[in-house]
Amino acid sequence: MDLSALAGATDVWECWRFLPWADGDLAGVYRRATFIKAGLMGEVARYYADDYILWTYGADSLARVRREWGSIPDVMIQRLIFVSPEDKFDKKVKAFALGLRGYLETYRYAPMGQGYAKIRDLTPLIDKAWELVQSMDRGGVEQGNHPCVV
Repeated sequence: MDLSALAGATDVWECWRFLPWADGDLAGVYRRATFIKAGLMGEVARYYADDYILWTYGADSLARVRREWGSIPDVMIQRLIFVSPEDKFDKKVKAFALGLRGYLETYRYAPMGQGYAKIRDLTPLIDKAWELVQSMDRGGVEQGNHPCVV
């Protein structure tokens, strides 16, 4: 299974505001979501969530990310999904300063695999991208298979 083919599903990634991303041996797509807590007096707090979907990585990348990545100011959660040919549950959470400085969550997920509750907003995008890449291999996108609809 050539998972780097997911890079070819640019329509899906653009629809959901993901940008190409690479760092060393890691490559995939990235987006930052902004969350604003508002009250009667206006904005109370603003924080961010970073999502990474990675399809190119080395054998030790997961361990290296967990060891080397740290907290980022105003980012409450960093979620990294390592797209894998194996669909086995693999979730790890690392808290920075007991969670006060954010969290790093890493997952493994296989296209069309079993979804997990904490990443159920991202796994349908991976599945849609996989379907799109597979349909392009078969000669084109099927009617009614718009990349922004999951």
